[in-house]
Amino acid sequence: MTALAQPIQSSLPAASSAAAERGGRVVAYVTDAATETALRQAAGQLLVSEFEVRRGDVRTAARDLARQRSPDLLIVDLSGIELPIGAMEALSQVCEPSVTVVAVGDRNDVALYRNLRGLGVAEYLFKPLPADQVEALLGRAAGTAGRGEDTGRQGKLVAVTGARGGAGTTTVAVNLAAYLADIDRRRIALVDLDLHTGTVALHLNLKPGRGLREAIEAPERVDGLFLERAMQPASDRLDVLATEEPIVPPVAQNPRAVLDLLDCLRGQYHYVVVDVPHGLSETARAVLDHAALRIIVADGNLAGARDALRLRGAFEASGAARQTLTVHNRRGAPGALSPADFGRALGSTADCAIECRPKPLVEAATLGEPAIRRCAPFKSDISRLAGAVSGQSANGGAGLLARLFRSGKAAR
Repeated sequence: MTALAQPIQSSLPAASSAAAERGGRVVAYVTDAATETALRQAAGQLLVSEFEVRRGDVRTAARDLARQRSPDLLIVDLSGIELPIGAMEALSQVCEPSVTVVAVGDRNDVALYRNLRGLGVAEYLFKPLPADQVEALLGRAAGTAGRGEDTGRQGKLVAVTGARGGAGTTTVAVNLAAYLADIDRRRIALVDLDLHTGTVALHLNLKPGRGLREAIEAPERVDGLFLERAMQPASDRLDVLATEEPIVPPVAQNPRAVLDLLDCLRGQYHYVVVDVPHGLSETARAVLDHAALRIIVADGNLAGARDALRLRGAFEASGAARQTLTVHNRRGAPGALSPADFGRALGSTADCAIECRPKPLVEAATLGEPAIRRCAPFKSDISRLAGAVSGQSANGGAGLLARLFRSGKAAR
């Protein structure tokens, strides 16, 4: 078998002896004292500003990061792991898209090295770790993380819009985001693009801030620190960006600034869920064209089905190859079309259906909490939509590694 050290060694530049203090938070999970010592010595020589070593392997890292923010650089130990790719699958479920991942292990295995590299893992080193390679690796990776350079992994942009006004778009967007955060344990950004009359913040009992308007009016200010201050936490994994501007004068929205903001968020979150106002303004159209997934929410009347059909046709005519889901909301409401009639008016069966349950939804909105926390049947409906969004079927589905540890840009 070809030795693994040679291809790794050739991919690492020499560390600079004159390197300035490195930025970025570095956390390493290792299983033995020798590896810990090698990493600490390299970090000390490179003056890495925030460096922490924890005892454990990749499974320990996955357990911890399910409850904590990801570092800028994560080093994980695969030693003794029988199925390392499966362990990386579990880690990918909790890692933020922007993290740089480095693996160390006890297997001199070219196939493993190539598989990990192909999945987007920055490097793989096998033990014992050579001091020069560790220093070069840590210097390059920590320097990249400190400068906030793109790792090539970005979260998924999901745009939720109504076929007509009053279709329940915000309720769907809020509860979808809450489900992905609370149940699927993803880091979620929820953005309300209705700057004047949006109700996302009200649904979550949050006070609207000014960060969204500032981001749109001064896009050059948007960076990781700006977003950290502007986002409002609704739970440990759900952050909200919403504002409540005066009705007049209207705030001018620069579509390019909005798209840049959403792309910046995609570097920090697994999913960016956007509540797009009905009306198809220039900004709304730009976001819908840019999204990887578009969700059309239609209530069960004839006008809702008609406009959902027209909206889908407009998306198809735009030429943008994007997935579109149609949600039949409030199915079974008094006076609404039957599911069969709704499907005929729509031209096909809706992708997801949410039953009409006005009482628990009104109560949840009044209390300012997601309805999925109060109504189990509604939560079940949202779970099916969340499964369609994440691409997972009832028997597990595929693609977590493909979404988070792949090379290159995610589809926009």
